[in-house]
Amino acid sequence: MNAVQYKKILVPVDGSPNSYKAVQHAGYLAACTGATVGLLHVMISFKDLQVYAPLGTTYIPEDFMENAEEFGKHVLAEAAQMLPPEVHSTTFLELGSPAERIPGFAQTQGYDVIVMGRRGLGVLKELVMGSVSHYVLHHAKCPVMVIK
Repeated sequence: MNAVQYKKILVPVDGSPNSYKAVQHAGYLAACTGATVGLLHVMISFKDLQVYAPLGTTYIPEDFMENAEEFGKHVLAEAAQMLPPEVHSTTFLELGSPAERIPGFAQTQGYDVIVMGRRGLGVLKELVMGSVSHYVLHHAKCPVMVIK
């Protein structure tokens, strides 16, 4: 039987408390195994944002993408500071639907495991919108650890 070895851990972060909890868990796991950590923030594109907004309430400021990029960089910097100093990390800022980008990114970049936070959406909201962590659990080709 082969031993499980984690060399690359992907942590999607969105600035929520649960995503930062996932960073802490991944940091501990990486420190124990010598793995590197990839911190990924996916900016929701304008077309994907329309899916999430209630009908007739969509207003997108002109500087939306600039602000989204600035926010993403801030979230990634904050997450990187939470990792133990001995853990090597790389940050990635991507554009698209988080649910779709995370499993594909993990696969193309060769990550061994995804450690992510559970958003904690209400039951009705989750039924309507779906859950990013639920989607990733079912579509990722590698193991997924969901932190709550």
